Amino acid sequence: MFDLIQLVERSGATIHADFQRWFEAIPAAAVWNILSDYSVGDGAKQNDAFSFVVLLNHDTYANIASYVAAAAPSDIKSTRTPSEGLLDYLSCPVAFSVNFVVERDSVYLRNLVTQSMMHGLTGALRGLVREWGEAEPPNAAFYEALDGRLRRLEVELARRQPSLNLLRQIFLVAAFASVVLGIVNDAKSPLGVRWISDRDAMFDRHGGIAFDLAWIFFQAMRRHKGGVIDQRRPEIAFGTPGMDGINEYAEFIRLPDLLAGTLADMKLPQMMFTHRKFVPVFHRLFVDTPNNAVIELVARPDGVTSRRLAFGHPPAGASTVRRSSEPAATPGADADP
Repeated sequence: MFDLIQLVERSGATIHADFQRWFEAIPAAAVWNILSDYSVGDGAKQNDAFSFVVLLNHDTYANIASYVAAAAPSDIKSTRTPSEGLLDYLSCPVAFSVNFVVERDSVYLRNLVTQSMMHGLTGALRGLVREWGEAEPPNAAFYEALDGRLRRLEVELARRQPSLNLLRQIFLVAAFASVVLGIVNDAKSPLGVRWISDRDAMFDRHGGIAFDLAWIFFQAMRRHKGGVIDQRRPEIAFGTPGMDGINEYAEFIRLPDLLAGTLADMKLPQMMFTHRKFVPVFHRLFVDTPNNAVIELVARPDGVTSRRLAFGHPPAGASTVRRSSEPAATPGADADP
């Protein structure tokens, strides 16, 4: 998995520079939000999409939620046209998105993210967590609880028929989140980061093991890169709608929902969509824009390729909406061997 993370980071190296330029005026030690949503496993869509919006904590949560609620009362699935206010917000100087598009035919990169790989990696991560726990006696209880959740994951992966597609989603979303955390940390040395994810089965498994894996991947990659590491920073908090019994975060999730829904519907390389509502989102947020990055991952017989996609304006008169006579591409998910 660390090889995949490094592959993604190499292919998206320019994202670090774009992120730094976009937030050049923002000082270090600020507090940031990472808002994420996903469109995965939908046979009517072209891709599986994982979207992360990095949002500066520029106002109170209540004020941000109030603005989004007024601009976009519902998510993209429930509307016929995208909210101009939401498009404006995702284009403004406090927001930057990193999006990952995985071809559906790969079934969550199953040739790479195999059961044996996930099982072996989980065992190795348990050893790593024990080492960190021994090095930080005051945090022994934290690491012990973390190891317990990893142990439950390891047990599931040792079974004859675990839920492999869900587990692959968990490992992928954790890897992608660790990349985004790394981008924010490298550029801005944040005081704190709050990752708010949409509620999904990925985050219900084993007490939120997806959050744990993302945190471990991020910390391990920090150590791999070297340099001075302040273990107190950034302080990372995780949340999903209703997780604490108080906050639903529905308004925050509408930001990445707009992006993930659009990218999942996008047919590559033709750049076509099944519904007209996605076209203005694509042109406004992904064509010649410096603050919305897209990384595509494609499975090959000899491994996985990763590249950053850049979109320019289409030729005059070109259409990005599929004609009604053109069948939608709906690749099926092969069964696991």
